[in-house]
Amino acid sequence: RRRWLAGAAGLAGSLAGGAALPAWAQSPPYPSKPIRWLVPYNPGGASDIVARLIGDGLAKALGQRVLVDNRPGGGGTVAAQALASAPADGYTLATADNGTLFNNWHLFDKLPYQPSSFEYVAMMGRFPLVLAVHQSVPVRNFAQWQQWAKQNGSRISFATPGVGSPHHIAMATLDDMLGLQMQHIPYKGDSAAVVDLASGQVQTMLMGVATARQYMKDDRLRFLAVTWPSRLSSMPEVPTFGEVGIKDFEVAAEQGILMPAGTPAEIVRRVNREVALILNLPEVRDKLETLGMYPVLKSPEEFKAYVTKQAAAAGEIIRRKGITIN
Repeated sequence: RRRWLAGAAGLAGSLAGGAALPAWAQSPPYPSKPIRWLVPYNPGGASDIVARLIGDGLAKALGQRVLVDNRPGGGGTVAAQALASAPADGYTLATADNGTLFNNWHLFDKLPYQPSSFEYVAMMGRFPLVLAVHQSVPVRNFAQWQQWAKQNGSRISFATPGVGSPHHIAMATLDDMLGLQMQHIPYKGDSAAVVDLASGQVQTMLMGVATARQYMKDDRLRFLAVTWPSRLSSMPEVPTFGEVGIKDFEVAAEQGILMPAGTPAEIVRRVNREVALILNLPEVRDKLETLGMYPVLKSPEEFKAYVTKQAAAAGEIIRRKGITIN
């Protein structure tokens, strides 16, 4: 007993004397203050709504406010740079889409950060794309579209929301797969592109599901295939690309969550777990589906491996097609 008391006294003395403790033991429980969520788009759009929806769930789960900080510009590079330079303490995270995750490494000559500048926290979901044509195009299904596209090649113009957008890279991939050589017409945003498609100024495009649903009863447009593994309940009459014979073309606009490199692993894992629980809530899934987004769950390790694979594929098509933003 005397030996135990002496040991206990020695331990108490070492603690009182300021003996070093692990960093996590000296820090208050996470989170102890509000968390900032960087969004690379203006308020009101789908990406902003997704961040606020999931951010509200995180705030309830973590017991701290999640404050959305909109940082639009540079195809996502403004927000990504702000994230890369933020402290790696778990109090800053960001929405990352195809540009930040896959494409910008190949579209820009130089970026002020690297893939290693981030922790790959969680996948949130994917926005499938739907192939649409104007009613003047003499096709009723994808097989006819493919034949028409091969016969007309460079005389065909396709619209996208902008150079390097997910829609652009996806259509460039399809064009490359089929050897079509269609002409790209970039717009400043999805709305302008769809308006010109509906008016016949351009002939075809890949558009988001939420946008396509608004035109389902509009005779000016026809929808031929969707980039998803199975038919969507919101447009069950539209076949998948797999069904029409185009395998391995499940491209989409995608979103995930990043934190600065060096963020403690236990914080990354906790945020990943909470996001997964939020994405599994029926009311959250229903709201996301109205935006055209379908949740996808991955561990941090799976997410990072997926990003590495997709970035390599994006780089290959960007190089072959000579796509650049500079």
